[in-house]
Amino acid sequence: MSDTTPAGPQGPAGFWSARPLGRILLAVVTAFMTVSLVSDLVAGTAINQSFDSANTLVSLLITLAFYVLWVRSTFAFVALIPSLIASHLLDSFSWSTFALPVMLGVVAATANRLFSYVALGIAVLWTCLIRWTSPDNAAAIWIALIFIGLAWGTGNFVWIMLDRRQQDQVRVAEATRRAALAAQEERRSLARDLHDIVAHNLTIISMQARAAKYAGTDASAREAVDVIGDSAGEALVDLRRMLSLLQAEGLVAGDQEAAQRELGEGASALDLEHGAVKFGRMLESLGVLTTVETDGLGDGVPQSVETALYRVLQEAVTNVAKHAEEGGECRICIRAHGGQLELAVENTVASPGSPGRIRWNSSGSGLIGMRDRVDAFGGTLSSGNEGGWWKVHAQVPLHGAHA
Repeated sequence: MSDTTPAGPQGPAGFWSARPLGRILLAVVTAFMTVSLVSDLVAGTAINQSFDSANTLVSLLITLAFYVLWVRSTFAFVALIPSLIASHLLDSFSWSTFALPVMLGVVAATANRLFSYVALGIAVLWTCLIRWTSPDNAAAIWIALIFIGLAWGTGNFVWIMLDRRQQDQVRVAEATRRAALAAQEERRSLARDLHDIVAHNLTIISMQARAAKYAGTDASAREAVDVIGDSAGEALVDLRRMLSLLQAEGLVAGDQEAAQRELGEGASALDLEHGAVKFGRMLESLGVLTTVETDGLGDGVPQSVETALYRVLQEAVTNVAKHAEEGGECRICIRAHGGQLELAVENTVASPGSPGRIRWNSSGSGLIGMRDRVDAFGGTLSSGNEGGWWKVHAQVPLHGAHA
């Protein structure tokens, strides 16, 4: 018996709704009814040399009703009603006494609850009417009622089991959907982290490589090479930290306990105040005059929001390195006050015709990543050109981070 169609919606359509029966079960039932009808006809002809017209008519109507099960059990029960009426009018109850409990059990197992109760009422009423339409069979009323009760109870038990199974399938589908969304969000988070790590350090390496190429002295070239080495080392450390995170969460093979220890030991590496000073020095090495201001940072800033703003700062500094010309200015300001952690990165924008300016392609993923990080903590982020300065401002509530 299949349970792919719900059996309990409300309204007129819901009253007639029913779970579909399995095709094998339908084939067996209809074949049995057909063989029974034919055998009765053959036996009646061979023994009596005549047909019992009343019994034949009732059995034919019942068989046709069971054929309707291929459409829907509720329709089949309604199709059975003419045979129930005929059995009273023709005083022929042998087929009806057997068919009614079977059909009632099928309806109770598959149909809408309201229809199931209506069908039970009709079955009880039909049975009670035997006392007046066929007094000779009145003694069999209680036996018939017992069979009807057993059939309806068994059908209800099957309905409950199918309903629980359907609810379990819904819960499993919902859990699968949530797992897929979580995996998608995890992939987006990893993509943002990879972008922040690789884009920042490769930008610094590219700029310093260009500076080393045109360095006027050996000392300047060595300084540029040192910065390249430091940036490559930092990128490697960040990638190792990301791998440790994946190992700690069991997403890739590795020692989870060792990865968790490494993550704990490297947590301070994403210190926001330290990062602001470090990135300021990097910009200074590229010829960008940089000022750094921090205020109110301390133990009151949750590690999660500090890490998020660290990545926002990293991406903003990467954009400064890409688009600010040598001799330009940059201001980095980070402060915590009034339950808010604020970050501002502002830099002068090089004119399109500036000599030696490198044209960088931009996919916009960096800005999207910054906004996603800030949105995750209920914060706001704005960016734009104002009076020759490109300004990136981020604000995150500290209480939201704790929640």
